[in-house]
Formats: sequence, structure tokens, C-alpha cells
Amino acid sequence: MNKKIIKADKLFGEVTPPPSKSILHRYIIASSLAKGMSKIENISYSDDIVATIEAMKKLGARIEEKDNYLLIDGSKTFDREYLNNNGVIDCNESGSTLRFLFPLSIVKENKVLFKGKEKLFKRPLNPYFENFDKYQIKYSYKNENEILLEGQLKSGNYEINGNISSQFITGLLFSLPLLAGNSKIIIKGKLESSSYIDMTLDSLNKFGINIVNNSYKEFIIEGNQSYKSGNYEVEADYSQVAFFLVANSIGSDIKINGLNPNSLQGDKKIIDFISQIDSWNKKEKLILDGSETPDIIPILSLKAVTSKKEIEIANIARLRIKESDRLSATVQELSKLGFDLIEKEDSILINSRKNFIYNIDKQVYLSSHSDHRIAMMIAIASTCYKGEIILDNLECVKKSYPNFWEVFLSLGGKIYEYLGK
Repeated sequence: MNKKIIKADKLFGEVTPPPSKSILHRYIIASSLAKGMSKIENISYSDDIVATIEAMKKLGARIEEKDNYLLIDGSKTFDREYLNNNGVIDCNESGSTLRFLFPLSIVKENKVLFKGKEKLFKRPLNPYFENFDKYQIKYSYKNENEILLEGQLKSGNYEINGNISSQFITGLLFSLPLLAGNSKIIIKGKLESSSYIDMTLDSLNKFGINIVNNSYKEFIIEGNQSYKSGNYEVEADYSQVAFFLVANSIGSDIKINGLNPNSLQGDKKIIDFISQIDSWNKKEKLILDGSETPDIIPILSLKAVTSKKEIEIANIARLRIKESDRLSATVQELSKLGFDLIEKEDSILINSRKNFIYNIDKQVYLSSHSDHRIAMMIAIASTCYKGEIILDNLECVKKSYPNFWEVFLSLGGKIYEYLGK
């Protein structure tokens, strides 16, 4: 696997973060379901977004891709010519594409082969399977990277566990309003990542779909609704902004443009987390609840270890079913840099060992675990590590932030060829 040497002292300059991937997925899907032309501005063609664009085209949406905007017409979506013709939807590694499109692809009677890469199909789909069994919808694994889905989604009651992924709820929220009858999504247990549901409901509302949210315990969905076209601009992505905010909090000086202070994005919580760590001066350890913000835990962990305060980042077992076992990967790689982390089943203990000796000046081999968020966290970690970091698979950032390394270089980071094995 291709390796590079990365190094940085402090990062200085100005950055405009990419658009929110979460919001962009939602706008692409909603506008692809609306009869009429929509314009979606502020676009970044990350691998995940390309997967969603291509998926919606397979269902009949007409999408014109421009440099910084999309023109989308959903007038032909679900037309007969796009149904039951051995359609293939390639989700690449995008969990959002898979889980959002899984129920949506069968709003009308259809037969679709879903394909993916790497660990995509190791991420759970059981919440759908349990409901599909109830409604006689067929699904079968063709191999470890392909699932055949056949049948038609039906209106009715859908029960979803709240602690696996909000993406199942979002997939049904997009799909059920298009069916003839009324439906209800019933949440079993505590709903985690509710901010992602807020983003879904906001997107649906913008495109003319009304959902009744009963305190996140159930969602009442009237049938026979129609999506309305519209023109919208996508705001900056706080899950990417988090890297630069943490960099600033540990010594860099980066001006960050385009932030929406009133954003519904849950990852905006990184601002609160940084403030909590910086202001904590009690003897007992600080406990941070990471259940609502899984994507920012790797970079939050870097902030925590550099604070030299005793911290536990708790309720993060879901990190184990991301692009990598992100909980374990975070602990492994930051530990190689000499920091004090202990991996627990559902949490990370930070700076908990007395008389721990930091060792932060040797050349060290790190792995991205082929995970974009681990790679970007390591890039920021290089600003507080005196030695050289040899990192593999820098290309994995294309999943969410295609030009991240260009930005890193523009802020004063260094990338060298690695001539070793």
C-alpha cells in the first residue's frame, strides 16, 4: 500500500471546508424524488456523494453535474423503464447510500442488486431485514459484497432499534410518504444520533414532505405525499470542520470560512467538547458522551490526549462498525505516537495512567486503517509530534474530503515520498 511521510509544525492559513456530506446526500435524494428541476449548490464530489448521485440515476433521476452545483429533475424517477430491469446500485463504501436507498429502491415493485466494497456489508442491515420479513419483501446475499432486493415497500408500522444507526430511520422517512397508505416508524429503546434525524426532517420539509415527530419515539407519516423541487445551498460540514477546530485548539492558527452557527449538524458539538476540555479544572476525570457524534470521536480523542487531563469518551461502541473499528483504530494509532489511551468496550480512557511517559519524537509507522477520519486525525496529530509519521493509504480521504491533502499542504503541512518498503 502506498506510504508517505507526513509532517507539520503548526498549520496557518485559511480554509473553506467542504459542504456537509450528510445534508448533500439528503438534498440529492429529495430533489431526485421531485417532479421538476432543482438546483443544489456548493458541491463536493466525494466518493460517497458520487455513489448517491449514480444510485438516483439508476432509479430514473436526471442529474447534471456541474463544477459546483447539481441540476436534478425527478420527473422520470420510478418510471417503468427503470424498474425490474436487473438494475444494479453500486454503493461503493457509502453506508448512507446503501441504507437510504435500500427501502427507497422498492417504493414501486422492483428488483435491484446492491453492490458494495470493503466492509460495507459487514455493517448491520438487520433493522430492515426484520421489517422486510414482516412484509414479505425478499432479500438475499449473493456474496459478501452483493445483496439482491426484490419486492415492494408497503405502508404500515415499522419498528427500528434506536441505538444501531439513524440511517435506517432516514431511509424509511424518505420512502414511506410516497406510498398510498399511512405509516408509522416506532423507535425501540433510546434514539442515538438524533441530530441526523433532525437533518432528514429539515430536508424533507424543504422539499414539501411533512412528518409528525412524536418526541423521537415515533414518526407519523401520511401517505400519498409529493416532493416539491427547489433551489438550495449546502452548508459547510462540521464533521470536517472538527479537524481544523481541534488543530486551532492545540496550537494552529487557521481561519475557517462558511460555518453556519445555527446548523442542525450534531457534529457542531465539537465546539462544546473543546470548550469543556479547556475549562475542566477539577480533580475527577471529565466524562464526555460520544453517543450522538460518532464521526468526530477520533479527532476529539486527539484533543483529549493533548490536554493531559484525565478524560473518558463514553458510549461509543458504534464506532466499531464504521469504515474500520474506529474505536480500536483511534487508540492504536494515537498510542503509537506516545499518548496515553486505553481501549474499553464502549469507551476510551485518556491520560488515566499515573506517571505515564510521553514518547513523541521517533519516526513511526501509522495506519489509516483505510478510514478517512483516521487518516485526517493523524494529519492533525502530526502538528504535535516531533518525529516523522509514515502513513499508508492517504487516498482514503476521497470518501469524504477529496482535496484534504491539498488543503493540508496549503496550510503548511509537508508530505514526502517514502522510499522504504
